[in-house]
Formats: sequence, C-alpha cells, structure tokens
Amino acid sequence: MSPRLASHILPCPVVFISTAYGERRDIILATAMFVTEKEPYIVVSLSKEGETLKLIDQSGRFTVVLASEKQEDLYEQLAAFRSPVLDKFAAIGIHTLIPRPGRPLIPKDSAAWFECEPVDRKEINGYVVIIARVTEYEETENPPLIWQKEEIFSLKFLSV
Repeated sequence: MSPRLASHILPCPVVFISTAYGERRDIILATAMFVTEKEPYIVVSLSKEGETLKLIDQSGRFTVVLASEKQEDLYEQLAAFRSPVLDKFAAIGIHTLIPRPGRPLIPKDSAAWFECEPVDRKEINGYVVIIARVTEYEETENPPLIWQKEEIFSLKFLSV
C-alpha cells in the first residue's frame, strides 16, 4: 500500500474556479466545500502566486463550477495544463454558456455553478483560503464528478 496524503482520503467535488477581470480570464481546478448551509458560504483554496487569485482580487468575484461527468476530458486537460498562456478557454477550446457581461465564463455541460463574493481570507503555506458568499447559483441535470484517492467518479443518484 502506497502512502497517501490525508487529504486524498476525504472525497470532494471536482470543481473549476472561473475568474475574469477586464479582458483577462482564467479557469483552474480547485478544491471547494460548503461551510454553512443557512447562509451559503463556500471555502476555496488557491495558490498565493496564481493568476486566479489576482483576478479575484481585482474583480471581487469568482465562480465555482461543479464539474459533471460530461467534463472528464476538461478535468484531465486542466490537470495537465502547464503553459503560461493565461487564456485557457481559448488554448483548450472550452465551450461555455452564453457569457454574462462582466462575469466569469461557465463551461458548457457543468453540473452546477455558484457565483461567489469573497468575505474573508487566510494565507497558509503558499495558499490563500477564501471564504465566499454564494450570491447566485444554478443546478443542471448533469451528474457531478467526485474526487477521491487520486481518481474521479461520477455521482449518480439511485432511485429507491
């Protein structure tokens, strides 16, 4: 049995963080989790040096996109993306929903998306953990992807 990080045991949703400011836009793989239900707050962890954090700081918003089973290829492309090109949407050819003026792009076929505004942050070992309020969201019928032990799985609901 190979050693694993503790974080690899806890299942989590596969999410993309989509950001935009002016003509610049970015999308990355990330980790996100709800921290409260009554008032919907999400926590995300981002690289302190990444373009995504800079765009969030400039725009004051970001979108958490819950990946669907139809987006396994997009997950793999973003996981492997190493080019310094900022516009991953153009470089990978990501198809999106109709753009909303001044808002981050949402990849087509997502399971859900959550428009967020940061309310607090904490720096931890080269990362910035952001707590954000969900201001708008939408769910689709596409089953979401879940990540655990370095593998992804589709979350399908069983009829009982």
